[in-house]
Amino acid sequence: MCTKRNVLGILCFFIHFIVEITSFYVITSYASLEIAAVLAFAYDLIAFVPQGLFGVIKDKGIKINFSLIGAILTALSVLLLHFNATAVLVVIIVAIGNAVVHIDCAETTLRGSNGKMTPAALFVAGGSFGVIIGKLLAQNGFPALAIIGITLVIIPLTLITARIFNPSESESNLKSYSFSSKRFGAPTIILLAVIVVAVRAYMGYGIPTTWNKTVTQTILLYVFMGIGKALGGIFIDCIGIKKTALISTLGALPFLLFGENVMTVSLIGVMVFSMTMAITLAIIVSELPDFPGIAFGMTTIGLFAGTLPVFFFKISTIWINCLIISLLTAVCVIILLMICGESKNQPTTTFDYKKIMK
Repeated sequence: MCTKRNVLGILCFFIHFIVEITSFYVITSYASLEIAAVLAFAYDLIAFVPQGLFGVIKDKGIKINFSLIGAILTALSVLLLHFNATAVLVVIIVAIGNAVVHIDCAETTLRGSNGKMTPAALFVAGGSFGVIIGKLLAQNGFPALAIIGITLVIIPLTLITARIFNPSESESNLKSYSFSSKRFGAPTIILLAVIVVAVRAYMGYGIPTTWNKTVTQTILLYVFMGIGKALGGIFIDCIGIKKTALISTLGALPFLLFGENVMTVSLIGVMVFSMTMAITLAIIVSELPDFPGIAFGMTTIGLFAGTLPVFFFKISTIWINCLIISLLTAVCVIILLMICGESKNQPTTTFDYKKIMK
């Protein structure tokens, strides 16, 4: 039977899924402009970096339904796109809408999950599916007004989420996160975790995928990314964070390096590597149990930092790229082994998928 926390995760999965459809529909609609790269950079900056600031508002207990605000803003951005408003204005509005939806769903899943990472991982996974759908709809001329209708589905979903979420359980739930090591102080652990996030973001762009030549293959790439993000939370809850960290880094490396021209091998590597998302979030929220919004915001800052190099240079030599991926994987392994602890309610037995439903 599905628990309340998993229902929250599933609802936030679909909210995230829809908001990314809208966001990447808008961004892809401007792909032919000369300033497309500038708009993409501005979108990443505004959508990722301020999330911690919005998190502060939620962490202070101010009752604002950011998902409703985000639905309105993102729908407005598509309406403005339809009427040929200034591209910069449209991108700013859709980026802010995206940011506030992210932080609202992060707060909901983290506060409602009693130390479990599966719901938050489900929420984050929805984005990968939405990104590719949004891109394809824009590329195929899907009507803007229909996108607005899809976006507004967020409103009933977030109202249902608000009814299920019990704020009285929030504080005790947050105290249950204990995935970080006790050998270092909180600033050190958070900094190292953010570095891992940045490395993961950079590697995500650098993974060799020369096999990716068709629409179907691109869809599969994003689908496997999303599956991997969800599996990260499930594995953490079932086998512990240290084992999950080793599987998602060392376990993914050979598939990433030798799957350049073999789609099935590469997709396995992408899926396993994507599991690291849940690991870093689990560590940071364990160090900031009273501030889940800020904790999630730290991960998005790391994501932005990791994508920065992509805007300025690209490595074209495959062997150099593989060397960099190998070295960065080693860095991630070392850091994660240093900062991962074991949750006090973490299972010590073998994998049992039924545990996530309890």
